[in-house]
Amino acid sequence: MPGQHHFGTLIRSLRRDRREPLRVIAAALGIDSTLLCKLERGERLPTEAQISGFARVFQRDETELRGLVIADKMLSEYRDVNAAVYAAQFIREEIEPYVCGQKGLRK
Repeated sequence: MPGQHHFGTLIRSLRRDRREPLRVIAAALGIDSTLLCKLERGERLPTEAQISGFARVFQRDETELRGLVIADKMLSEYRDVNAAVYAAQFIREEIEPYVCGQKGLRK
């Protein structure tokens, strides 16, 4: 994926903050360190099960992580498409009734 990898960047930062090598986090997730490296570099996107694992291992909100993955998917496929801007605006308008406060969605 060209460009910035929001999910991978966050995961790498969290792992480095803990001063954990790839192999330790990969083992905690039940994946190999090669896959973890690809996820951190944005060469691969995680599965739903892997997102849940990252949320558990790093004690992060699963919805936040899933949102980063969705953003990465959209940006990788539609970054240079003008229609993507329209789509993003449309989605924002559609979810506006559910947004509460400054951040987050109502459950």
